[in-house]
Amino acid sequence: MKTSLLALVAISTFAVGIAVAGVSGYGPLAYISYHIITQQQSQGGQTQVIPAYINLGNITPDESGNATAKASVNISSSGYYTIGLEHSDQLQEDFSKFVVYVNIDNYSIALSPENDTAHVYLAKGFYNVTILVVYQVAQNPQGDLTVIQEPLLVIHPTE
Repeated sequence: MKTSLLALVAISTFAVGIAVAGVSGYGPLAYISYHIITQQQSQGGQTQVIPAYINLGNITPDESGNATAKASVNISSSGYYTIGLEHSDQLQEDFSKFVVYVNIDNYSIALSPENDTAHVYLAKGFYNVTILVVYQVAQNPQGDLTVIQEPLLVIHPTE
């Protein structure tokens, strides 16, 4: 009984503290969320991507290794898509070797800073994507030495 009473008092005190903080000017004044459906989206839908997050960790000059990750993409309409490697210049400055192997459907694609785009035909549907990064850090890396969650690969309809 005492334990229940103490728990009730603790919860009440916490709730009152939050209410007082809200009135005292702490915390958000309002939240908003929305999704505007344009005519283009309503006709063909929208491609949805669940990205992979690749973290090479702390690496040193001349170190080599690889990292694997999974992503998925839901293609809303069949057609040709471009898969592109982002930040090619930066990758060339930091790595003496950097190759990204992308496996999607029946396609195996190798992208590097020198060959940073590929085109594939994808039918409407859901795809699991496997990504393998093979790298060797340059002996004297010159680019950004710290990179945090920058886009590495993008996919978009081919124009």
